[in-house]
Amino acid sequence: MLINYMLIKRFKMVLKPFGVSIIFIILLFVNLEYSFADDAQSYYQNGYQYFSQGDYKRAEENYKKAIELDPNFENAHYWLGKVYRQTGKYNNAITQWIEVLKINPRNPYAFRYLNESFRDTSRVRSGVAIDYFLEGLKILEIKDDAFLNQDNISSYTLLSAIPYFKKAVELENSIIGAHYWMAEGYLTLSKKISWQYTSLAISSFEKVIAIEEQNNPFQFQRPSEYYYAYQELIQIFQSLGLNERKDNLLNQLKKAKSIPFDQTMNNAGYSGFSYPDSIELIKTNSKELIEIWRYEKEDKSFRIVNKEVIGEEKYYK
Repeated sequence: MLINYMLIKRFKMVLKPFGVSIIFIILLFVNLEYSFADDAQSYYQNGYQYFSQGDYKRAEENYKKAIELDPNFENAHYWLGKVYRQTGKYNNAITQWIEVLKINPRNPYAFRYLNESFRDTSRVRSGVAIDYFLEGLKILEIKDDAFLNQDNISSYTLLSAIPYFKKAVELENSIIGAHYWMAEGYLTLSKKISWQYTSLAISSFEKVIAIEEQNNPFQFQRPSEYYYAYQELIQIFQSLGLNERKDNLLNQLKKAKSIPFDQTMNNAGYSGFSYPDSIELIKTNSKELIEIWRYEKEDKSFRIVNKEVIGEEKYYK
């Protein structure tokens, strides 16, 4: 506490004839100082001064007092996170920046610091992409699920797994599973912490689709991540009111689904036939895959054996 002694001396000279003691004056100044300091903003400002001086212990104490008085004090949480970052308490810093983004999902600085805090991929010692991908799945405890259990997974777990998926695609970009689960992680974080993760989720889902359609345009059996990426993106665009992007994506999916059917029908001399209105699978004891493709508009059906057109069938509505 700093007291202006020259000012006190002047007060003493003025008040001496009235018998006012110097002790009373000092107590008056002390009480005034604490009355001004005992609010969240003052503690925050004190914390900033101590932080600027490198006194992180006192800065931490003042930021904590500010937050105690105002739990939604965005800047106090942010700078307390920076105190913890400076002192090597990274887990505590992460907690504070998550709190910042819960208060203000638009805060770009907390968003950047939070993401930069998760870069470690030391649990894998190889340079093989699939090893990093599998480790990311292990962290998320993914087995056969297609989607994350958003209620039972922590933000810390998600942020810990994402660097492994990033490393996997850095080594081998064609691993669409790594792009997909990274997208699922971002999508969950967008709901738990900040909408800023939504754009990252969209980008990763789009990479799943682009890679698969570029590398395997005529495959009949698509990897599940490919279809799920379409499904997730459609829901995201719908929730954001991006109807044009949703419609474009639906048209893209329709076109992508029709490509292998177009190819099969064209090879058999039938043009203008794309995705059938219905597909019936015929079960037999042989290893042959027998299907009936029905086209209502054309009033035609075709028998398909092992993805090859054998001939037309009688059409049944």
